[in-house]
Amino acid sequence: MIDLGRYEVWFVAGSQHLYGDEALRQVAAHAQEVAAALDASNEIPVSVVCKPVVTTPDAITTLCREASASEGCIGVVAWMHTFSP
Repeated sequence: MIDLGRYEVWFVAGSQHLYGDEALRQVAAHAQEVAAALDASNEIPVSVVCKPVVTTPDAITTLCREASASEGCIGVVAWMHTFSP
């Protein structure tokens, strides 16, 4: 049997710098909250790990490469967080 406890899914929020630092702090807090709720679920047999908010193509590429290289990461949940006027 596969030991799923050693695997993790990365939860990553994407946003934009144009919203400003305070908005990005809110995005990070929201992402932590969502990831923690998913991680606490008995329905998800792996850990859910919140990653830093990504805001640039380079940051997204780096995160994807890190996920691909990680032996424990079995998937990425991408949440594109935005604000509406």
